[in-house]
Amino acid sequence: MAISFRRWLLGKLGAGSGTEVICTELAQALEEYRLRELALHTCISMIANAVGRCEFKTCKGGEEYRGREYYLWNIEPNPNQNSTAFLHKLVYKLYSENEALVVDPWRQERLFVADSWQAPEEAPGKLREYRDVAIDGTICASPLPERDVLHFRLQHKNIKPALDGLCQAYSRLVQAAMKNYGWASGRHMKVHVDQIAQGGTVGGKDWNAAFVEMMEAQIKPFLTGENGILPEFTGYQYTEMGGSPDANRTTRDIRALADDIFDFTARAFCIPPVLLFGDVAGTQDAMVRWLTTCIDPLCDQIQEEIIRKRYGFAEWEKGNSLRIDTSSILHFDLFSNAASVEKLIGSGAFSINDVRRAAGASAIQEDWADRHFVTKNFETVASAARQMEGSEEK
Repeated sequence: MAISFRRWLLGKLGAGSGTEVICTELAQALEEYRLRELALHTCISMIANAVGRCEFKTCKGGEEYRGREYYLWNIEPNPNQNSTAFLHKLVYKLYSENEALVVDPWRQERLFVADSWQAPEEAPGKLREYRDVAIDGTICASPLPERDVLHFRLQHKNIKPALDGLCQAYSRLVQAAMKNYGWASGRHMKVHVDQIAQGGTVGGKDWNAAFVEMMEAQIKPFLTGENGILPEFTGYQYTEMGGSPDANRTTRDIRALADDIFDFTARAFCIPPVLLFGDVAGTQDAMVRWLTTCIDPLCDQIQEEIIRKRYGFAEWEKGNSLRIDTSSILHFDLFSNAASVEKLIGSGAFSINDVRRAAGASAIQEDWADRHFVTKNFETVASAARQMEGSEEK
């Protein structure tokens, strides 16, 4: 992050081109960067938390199977990270840089998110190689071919530069609104000085220098302090120019401009703004839309890359694969969904253990818990017809 901020700051302030950088410009650039980064990190954190809640289900022969691969993606991908921290880093790299690289350079069934790498040569029909892959400060000596890495690209074209430009323009509006609020909330006065009072020198000093010194020492403390005394001299007349520190002024306009930056960032990442701002109205519909347009496509991409690189066609054809279950993102309330649970089991669509796993409960180690039950309310058309014929014969 420090390197990217330094590059952004040098580009913004024109460093290296002979431009003098002053502290005021540096402070303004830093404030602008913080607001943009806060919006970016908030959106990425929402997505990373959702992906971290997903279960990476592994299948063997078409049946769910928990083995080494399941443990790798759901518990411990490498000795230094758990799966949640690993997925957070993966999602952050993917959304901040538009691509991410997951590698196992030492072929020890350990997964690492690469910090940086040299862009491979793009050539149709040629297997790409990734060189200078860095992991926590360690650079892999040998290049890694495409078949040995998991390469994720969020979008065909990176939209972050366009988003940064839009946020930069709004950051300037926020700064202008803050200055306007500060001016309107303060007191402003003009001083009319008689020509006679302007003549000559004061205490051996030029009159202009002495006047500025008097303003800083006597007038400014009166305007900015809680209590103060305004001295009046012959030939000096003070008049109020504007500002009212006691007025009921609010910062809602400034907050609205800052919210716009979060709104644009959320929309760029396909996150409904109501979820980002914590609004209650329309949350259910917004959640469904977010899962459909943001989380599901992301998980599909991760799932497809894992299957094609870590399994291949031969294993996939045998029913050995991986599936990312996004249904666990939503909180499941057992009591409010009791009627739905009854219908799922009574219709024969799911077994008792299927529903318990979906609800986050442990499975029952009994054969009957894996059987499928159908209530008498469900029957085939042929069976219903036979019952009707039997009743007519009677």
